Amino acid sequence: MNGLRLVLFFSLIGWLFAGAASADDSTNKPDSCAYFFDALHAVPHESLSHRQGEFTSMWNGKPFQGCEVRFVTNDDLRAGTAVPTFEAFPEEELYRLGWRMVHSIGADGPGSGIFAVEKGATLCLIRWSQPAYLANPGEIVQSDTLDMTIQCRER
Repeated sequence: MNGLRLVLFFSLIGWLFAGAASADDSTNKPDSCAYFFDALHAVPHESLSHRQGEFTSMWNGKPFQGCEVRFVTNDDLRAGTAVPTFEAFPEEELYRLGWRMVHSIGADGPGSGIFAVEKGATLCLIRWSQPAYLANPGEIVQSDTLDMTIQCRER
């Protein structure tokens, strides 16, 4: 009986190793968007989605494979709750986690901006938008709605 248990044990071990060796590399890669999704999930929101697959880059319009997080909130929902900025400067959490700012990717304007962070071979674009407009001369009115999109892919 002990011999049969050993045979079954080693058969199971062999099967597990064979399955692991033949597994698709893409299923073994960590989801770069999970951190961003989890951080935004803590903020009261109208919508929050997380998907993997093909997307069109917000930066250059080219198609890429990776993951994408979309987030929408408004001033009333998030009152008193800070929305993460996801900047990777030395005093920020992302920096401590190994992420760095990509200084060659970025644009900032009234009510919106885009920038990139990287960690190893992973590049993530972060775009936020809370549009503003001039209501009267000298009066700037900012939208109540804040939306953010994060796209991550391999470089």
